[in-house]
Amino acid sequence: MICKNYVVTGEDVNDFMVMENASYISYTIRLLYHFLFHNGFSKQKLYTLNLDLHEGNHELICHKDLMFTEPFFIELKHCYIDDKINIKSCFFNFKNECCAEVVKEVEWFDPLRREIIATPKQILKHFNLNNHRTF
Repeated sequence: MICKNYVVTGEDVNDFMVMENASYISYTIRLLYHFLFHNGFSKQKLYTLNLDLHEGNHELICHKDLMFTEPFFIELKHCYIDDKINIKSCFFNFKNECCAEVVKEVEWFDPLRREIIATPKQILKHFNLNNHRTF
């Protein structure tokens, strides 16, 4: 799938220097944007198409804390694109131990009409001829 390396920064942690739950979600969304960019849909192209992402439900399972300044990588394990985008990402520390898993639901948003919309056909067409794709 797709992986990205990061280091836990001061913005990501709480007073005990442990990565906060919101940071896991933020990194997952960043990885989704990276995935879309890798597949020809940069933020600029999405803007041109009047598309944005609207975050929905999520589930976070923490197995082990990631600490301040600790290097880690995220792997996008699953990405299902249909009317909604359902993704699963896993966070691994430098020892390659799975520290956390995030399952996230994201919807397409039309900023001009200010409403949630179905996945545009040009995006569905790009990812699969059967209108969805699982990675």
